[in-house]
Amino acid sequence: MRNIRILQKIALSIIKKTTPIFGGGVMLFSQPAAAQTQAEQPNILIIMTDQQAWDAVGYAGNKMIKTPNLDRFASQGVNFSHAVTPCPVSCPARTSILTGRLTETTTIRDNNDVNVNDCYYPTFDEILVKRGYIAECHGKFHSPEHMAAVYSNPAVYGVSGKELIVKWEPLYKKYLNQNLTKRPLKPGELYESTFYGGIIPYKPDPIDRRYKYLPSGEIPEESLNFKKLGQDDVHGVLDLPAEYTITAVQGRETIDAIDRLKDNKFVITCSFHCPHVPITPSEPYASLYKADNMITPVSIRDDRSNSPYKPNPLELPYTDPENIKYMTANYYAFVSEIDDWVGRILNKLDELKLSEKTLVIFVSDHGEMLGAHGMRGKFCFYEESVRIPFLVRFPGKINPGQTISTPVSELNIFATKLDYAGLKNIPGDGYSLKPVMEGSPSVYDFAVSEWTWKNQNVPSLMIRTNDWKLMTTHRDGGKNIEALYDLKNDPFEMNNLLGTNPERFKYKEITESLRSKLVGYLKDVNSPLVKGVEQRILIQD
Repeated sequence: MRNIRILQKIALSIIKKTTPIFGGGVMLFSQPAAAQTQAEQPNILIIMTDQQAWDAVGYAGNKMIKTPNLDRFASQGVNFSHAVTPCPVSCPARTSILTGRLTETTTIRDNNDVNVNDCYYPTFDEILVKRGYIAECHGKFHSPEHMAAVYSNPAVYGVSGKELIVKWEPLYKKYLNQNLTKRPLKPGELYESTFYGGIIPYKPDPIDRRYKYLPSGEIPEESLNFKKLGQDDVHGVLDLPAEYTITAVQGRETIDAIDRLKDNKFVITCSFHCPHVPITPSEPYASLYKADNMITPVSIRDDRSNSPYKPNPLELPYTDPENIKYMTANYYAFVSEIDDWVGRILNKLDELKLSEKTLVIFVSDHGEMLGAHGMRGKFCFYEESVRIPFLVRFPGKINPGQTISTPVSELNIFATKLDYAGLKNIPGDGYSLKPVMEGSPSVYDFAVSEWTWKNQNVPSLMIRTNDWKLMTTHRDGGKNIEALYDLKNDPFEMNNLLGTNPERFKYKEITESLRSKLVGYLKDVNSPLVKGVEQRILIQD
């Protein structure tokens, strides 16, 4: 297997260096290339958030959250209302979006793989740069490092653009240290050390892991350097001026890039870190939402007795509705700050008269459980984790105000961006959404997500239609429960129709229909997981 991987790496490397049209995969959009001049090719801007749930936007019907700019964006373009991530984990999802390939194909199956596995499929940025575009990426990258070499970001702090992309987090901490002075803590405060370098104070909320040390307002000495602390343990309000937040920095960099490249053909990625943990918004956004006013998920007390995802003692804080209200308020504050910067970015396009020349995509890499099923984060195929916001806008080229409910994967961003640039014969595991937005039916009436992680006891594949969702695996072993959810009648996924359900045999027909669709797609893209899915027994006696 190792020799095969080495040969594949060499072959793809040669193809990448010598061939203007890259090969190495199934071609799901093989129409003849359009005769499109460089002048007709649009600028392309993708705005990506990290860990934003599909309904953490006003246009999705959420009455609690304030996102006027994203609501305006949706009214000006297309809302793919049932879009899913190719993988509910950051690095695999981002690499799949960049390359248009499934995670099992890229071999970037979890976050650590970007440091140990190679992926030599070309990214859409690399392909477009070969066609005369200038590519820049501002914010979080989280894909194999060599893929960042294509970007032309200006040097910052004496380092190259590539290093800036890959090392954005330590460079941000350096920026804070250069511009801010560490002040003494006030009663009820702690220093935020998991992301902000330990120089910025924050006031913890009850869900914060260290909140228990603060009942008297005094901080015990032994808790100041709490070593076993992760970003997901930190919740509260950060005392950081609005112009220095990571969202503000990434938003300003993107606006500067648009201004700098306005006379060129550009493809720019604005990759916001938030609303990813630590969930510590700053003012004025933190005051927009009060915990008491937040609504908790219907499924927060789900015991998961017949779920593929068994309860974990570490999740206990997220089964408490009062805790989740604090988390939700601060999470929404993050999203409102992003929304503010999205508005500024779109206004910059208007100001430079670039709006009608620019294809803009807004999307998140995956969702956030936010207390649903008593869980936080992602790493699962529940709707809150796997479903994402996905908007596309191109004034004058895409009819505004559309909502397309057919499930799609954001894996299709690769083919869609290249299609609008006049490139329709680049191989990939997805398909262009351009015809769909112009009224044609989707290639598939379902979307697929992967999470082929080392844990043998959780599903590795999910297929979702409008009304049904199947969670299954390609593995012969493992003790995971197969799951089927009737999304029309059980939108919160509380009732698994398979597993230990005594009436599971009633659902054999729909289960096999979904498996057939999944197997068909995996065969279309030459996935190595086909055999395992075909042989898996979905309904046990």
